[in-house]
Amino acid sequence: IKKCEIILICGIICSIALVLLSRLFIKEPSASEFYKGFVDGFQAGLTLFVIVVLCITIINNINALRNPDKLRKLYISETDERQLFIMQKSGSVGMNVVIYGLAVSTAVAGNINDLVFFTLLAATFFVAFVRAGLKIYYRFKY
Repeated sequence: IKKCEIILICGIICSIALVLLSRLFIKEPSASEFYKGFVDGFQAGLTLFVIVVLCITIINNINALRNPDKLRKLYISETDERQLFIMQKSGSVGMNVVIYGLAVSTAVAGNINDLVFFTLLAATFFVAFVRAGLKIYYRFKY
């Protein structure tokens, strides 16, 4: 769990650094101010989401380390064979990598080109919906 916390803290630092670096990119002149605001909101929302999820995970891990009952429940939930089987059948790990990669590339593309940004955004939503559908399907099947 300690290694996990170090990785999570590094993730928070990297996400903050990415937001700051994205402000340094030169934006292509946009057709509208709406697009610029949409991209800025998407980037800020994505970063805020990542930071909140990582902070919640860190807090849960710290609480689990302090309480033996919570640590046991965390261990049981991480080694549950049914959950692991569902994740394996739905390709959860690979799909997560694809979703995260598309989300980051969408955020970066917002600084470069309108068409590329919206195309990557649509691809991200499509992969996320397919992953959710597979997870729901296999949860009811098994």
